[in-house]
Amino acid sequence: MKDTVRLNFEFPRKDYPYLKMLCAEKGISFRQFATELMLHALEEHEDRSLAKKARKKLKEMDPKDNIPFHQAVKEAGWEVD
Repeated sequence: MKDTVRLNFEFPRKDYPYLKMLCAEKGISFRQFATELMLHALEEHEDRSLAKKARKKLKEMDPKDNIPFHQAVKEAGWEVD
């Protein structure tokens, strides 16, 4: 089974020549341009969603539950002996 799907969509005819010129200037195919653009948009959406969740979690945290940085480093296993 392929790990891709085919997408078909309409694009404004008046803007198509500009799209072709942009892709030519970048030296990439329309398929590559569209794929990279959509993947970038998905990543940005995910980043904003995760940031929103993090802000909510930080507001819910009780400062007395914080631990010192050196303890966090040790618990994460980052401390080198």
